Amino acid sequence: MNNVMKGMLLVLMILYIVSPLDACPGPFDDLVVLFIGLAAQKKLGG
Repeated sequence: MNNVMKGMLLVLMILYIVSPLDACPGPFDDLVVLFIGLAAQKKLGG
């Protein structure tokens, strides 16, 4: 189950960064999503 959650989180991160719809213009929200996703993956990994 842990690997499934990590995979889903990675896919959602990539979809948000690639999608043309953003919370705010510019790369700032993309970087925030990237850092939150990486931190969550480390937390899921143990």
